[in-house]
Amino acid sequence: MSGAQTEEVVRSAVPVPDLSALDAALASNGAALKAAIGRFRPADVGRDLSRRSLAEARRILEAADDRRAGAMLRAAHPAVAANVLASLDAPHAVRILGFMPTEHEVQILAHVSEDDRARIEAALEPEDKKTVDRILAHGEHAVARLMTPKVWRCERSSTAGGAMALLKEKGEDIEVAQNCYIVDGGRLVGVAALRELAVAPPETPLEDLMTGNPIAVSEDTERGDAAEIIQTHDFLSLPVIDKDGRLVGAVRVDDLLDAALSHIGAGLLNQGGVAGKLAAQLPYFQIPIHKVVRSRITWLVLLFVAETATGTVLRHFEDELAKVVALSFFIPLLIGTGGNAGSQTVSTVIRALALGEVQMRDVWRVVFKEVLSGVILGLLLGGIAFGRAMLWGVNYDLAACVAVTVLIVCTWANTVGSVIPIAAQRLGIDPTVISGPLITTLVDASGLFIYLSVAKLMIAQLHGG
Repeated sequence: MSGAQTEEVVRSAVPVPDLSALDAALASNGAALKAAIGRFRPADVGRDLSRRSLAEARRILEAADDRRAGAMLRAAHPAVAANVLASLDAPHAVRILGFMPTEHEVQILAHVSEDDRARIEAALEPEDKKTVDRILAHGEHAVARLMTPKVWRCERSSTAGGAMALLKEKGEDIEVAQNCYIVDGGRLVGVAALRELAVAPPETPLEDLMTGNPIAVSEDTERGDAAEIIQTHDFLSLPVIDKDGRLVGAVRVDDLLDAALSHIGAGLLNQGGVAGKLAAQLPYFQIPIHKVVRSRITWLVLLFVAETATGTVLRHFEDELAKVVALSFFIPLLIGTGGNAGSQTVSTVIRALALGEVQMRDVWRVVFKEVLSGVILGLLLGGIAFGRAMLWGVNYDLAACVAVTVLIVCTWANTVGSVIPIAAQRLGIDPTVISGPLITTLVDASGLFIYLSVAKLMIAQLHGG
């Protein structure tokens, strides 16, 4: 059908390079390794470091020039980059860090042990060390962790020509140049876009070009809040100020995007019953086995205990199952359908909560909408289930029982799935951590109880009719 929507195939947009030549060079002398490194993009080599041993990663870095090494570590996972950097002598590590934007430098140093960080920072310039320590003093999720202090700033009394001349003169030291931030004695008073300054007559005062009272965030602002501001106003960068309104840096949209993608990855792990915050800290091959087990065992134990409710239900209805063995044929179908319906609802509500489309006060509106959806879906699926049961040759009573159960289970699963994420958020629990595993467990046990209870009421052989 021409109007039908097609599902996009899930794939990686980043091509996976063939690094076999680099693998071969690692087994040979240094000259061959240096030549092999020069054949590949630094980002490709950097992303590949997570699957290599520390010794191999260090050899690759030492065979590259400092600029290329910096580009490699910038593309690598911060924890991997930190391990490799810590293995180098301090002067070499500092030279490599010098080719990275400040926010990447800080992100890597945050993963270095205290002793190694102190050793590396001792080789930094005093001003650079002061900047790093100031940024690392803020919380892990503060926007200050992503900002750079090396921004394009001009005094209010300057002109468009003066601003452009400053950019040309200090270009090597300016990391954010999408906008020129106008200050008055250090306090942020305005912002002017590079495009406007580039085309304006050089003598034009900045006062005439700037947008006054620009939107800015404090250093302790949550990353998510900063991302929402940038997305709402379509900014390329966002100024960061201290408590006195003084400009201390800026954060770019691409850095917030990186943070958002990392958060999404942790959320996906949470929904799978894995401790996402722990497991997302390192690439797959870098996570020790004991951490893999620790990140999964808690939920597996809790779910294992909860799933014993299913066995309790089966034992309670043991006589009914013995009388009508065909009842057991439909158990996987019914609890699977309920789990799928509940999981869809949970995912939808979590997304709405994350986007701010649903608030705590909307709980009854959400429940009503999902109950109505559950009833409609249950009627449609129930009709299909009835026909499928009849094709299997079971009697009319059992087929009708399966159809009614599908209706009830879909409605029940949607109801529970709409409440769990909102209740979790109300209790201060990350909805992605608890919702997926909990809905599956609840629907398994309760769906089975509903099915066998309905069977006891509807099937003549079970109620003596």
